[in-house]
Amino acid sequence: MGMFDKMKEAKNMYSNIKKAQNEVNKIKVEGVAAAGAVKIIVKGNHQVVSINIDNDAHKGNKKILEDYLVAACNDAMNKLEKETKEKMGNIINLPGGMKLPF
Repeated sequence: MGMFDKMKEAKNMYSNIKKAQNEVNKIKVEGVAAAGAVKIIVKGNHQVVSINIDNDAHKGNKKILEDYLVAACNDAMNKLEKETKEKMGNIINLPGGMKLPF
């Protein structure tokens, strides 16, 4: 493969990565805890968009509420990671067996 072909391949890869990043920025996932009593929505750039807490979620116990918030955040981040890898992999079209480093 010549230098021109490598440059063209690199340009295509860069274009695909930019497209994937744009798609990832559109992602919104919902993390849930306490059977839906605590819900957190996170965007693809890892910014929390909203937090919804049912009135009965903590029953006056601050520690329980904190635990539910952590669990909902972790649930959202796990879902976000899975969806991000899926979107990036589909757009970039990695050769069989290759995985993304993130």
